[in-house]
Amino acid sequence: MSNPYGQQYEPNRPHPSAHGAPLPGYGTMSPYHHQQMRNGLGIAALVMGIIGVLTGVIPILFFASGTLGLLAVIFGFVGRARASRGTASNGGLALSGAILGLISMGLATWGLVVTVSAVGDAATQLDKALATASPEGADPSPTKSQARKPIPLGAVAKEPPFSLKVVSVSREQTVSSSIDSHKAQGFYVVVRVLVKNTSNSPASFDGTNSGLLDSDSKQYNVDSGATISQNLETGQGLYDEINPGQKVTRVLVFDLPKKAKPVVIAMFGAEGSDGAFMYLVENSELASPA
Repeated sequence: MSNPYGQQYEPNRPHPSAHGAPLPGYGTMSPYHHQQMRNGLGIAALVMGIIGVLTGVIPILFFASGTLGLLAVIFGFVGRARASRGTASNGGLALSGAILGLISMGLATWGLVVTVSAVGDAATQLDKALATASPEGADPSPTKSQARKPIPLGAVAKEPPFSLKVVSVSREQTVSSSIDSHKAQGFYVVVRVLVKNTSNSPASFDGTNSGLLDSDSKQYNVDSGATISQNLETGQGLYDEINPGQKVTRVLVFDLPKKAKPVVIAMFGAEGSDGAFMYLVENSELASPA
């Protein structure tokens, strides 16, 4: 039987599509393979670079800025290398992150220099302050380096807001009052000081921060118990304020070793003042106690 379309029909010939044979004109189908881009390091480099630059403008954060900058540089160059191999598609982003990382590291170096310089300046200022200021509540140290030239016994010293004058110096073994009695371990040097308020407002002068120097430049502080007892005996409270123009007598008691020779007393009218330094002797009687 003839085929009207010009092709001979053969009943026993297999169909072209049988047994998996490809159809004419279609060829062989291959599976589709998609490669995922590895862009994470490039993005991380950019983020760390931006944060590093922002922290770098604050000098004290130099450590954080330097760390972030270093990581941004490493991640940026690795991300750039991936882009060159075709495993990443954000090579420009990674390069930008690396550049920002370098800037961040530069800012970190600047911050380190600024911070170290500031700390050094602060330490210098602190040393100067400690050298010129006495700790709060500490006893004064009227040493030779601190003391001005002492004035003669009986002269008036200007120690704002007061004028001070030593009116008498005596050596005692014991000091007594109606309240109690005190016995010296060595001997007492009892100094009576006339204090006048030369300011325009009331001020307090207790004298318990005074010091005494002997002939060997050793310092002795006031015997607080004996001093308070003697001032209460005079009827003048040690801590009472002195009105402008008013004069009071303060008694200062020092306990010295038996062989010590008292020479100079240092008295301070106000906190932080230079102090008034006065000789305690004008003859050998007090300077050479028995």
